[in-house]
Amino acid sequence: MIDYLGDAQRLHDVIQERLQQTTADRRAQGKPGGGQPGKQHSSLNRAVVVAAVGALEAFNEDLALTAQPLDPQATPPSPWYQIDGRQGMVQTPSPYNLRKLYWTFFRYDPTPDWEWSVEVAPSELGQGSTWRVGTTTYQGVDASSFLDAMVKVRHGFAHQDKAQKPPAYAGIVTLTPAAKISIHSHHARNALSVLLQFAVLTTHGLADQLSISGQLRWSAKMAAAGWEGLLRSTPAGTVVTKNWRNAPQL
Repeated sequence: MIDYLGDAQRLHDVIQERLQQTTADRRAQGKPGGGQPGKQHSSLNRAVVVAAVGALEAFNEDLALTAQPLDPQATPPSPWYQIDGRQGMVQTPSPYNLRKLYWTFFRYDPTPDWEWSVEVAPSELGQGSTWRVGTTTYQGVDASSFLDAMVKVRHGFAHQDKAQKPPAYAGIVTLTPAAKISIHSHHARNALSVLLQFAVLTTHGLADQLSISGQLRWSAKMAAAGWEGLLRSTPAGTVVTKNWRNAPQL
């Protein structure tokens, strides 16, 4: 996952550097605040979400392939059902396809285990137009809807599919008055954070379903990759703190 998420995180780092530079330039001119981000920021934010969805696909294929030999009954019902490759079941990692993958092979529905903590602007909740963001939590079906919107952002950006209605979901994507997809900086960060939250909670849920014992370990590479900031104060972070060896307080 450190490798899979690397491109998305590097893009996010570029966004933060550009925002900081914009703020510094405005202050040097005696102007208050950070100012309105330009169109390039919107494209970069979208690219973060696209890269995160690609990492979501790769992670789930790896998790299913790792778990398959540990479950004697995890055999595909027909050659049509493949975990990876050109005909892989999660080449589009929508919640529906993810649930189908885990149910087909392991009789496991991960949805009840999903719980994301994300940043949401009040304007997305119909409570004003401030740029400041607060935190909200999605569980179960709502968490699935968040993930579905995140995947549809990738689809709309990659395929420019005008026949598909643009998604809108607080914390990951909003629509402009002209019904165009709008991705802000907190949406980009949420994509990174939710991907890690998903990985932790789905891994633990599948391990419980298969009665697999053992202990996961927090590594120095995870800390160096910035996972602490992305998991802190989330339900998944709490799971890591309580269950992983060498885990920090998240």
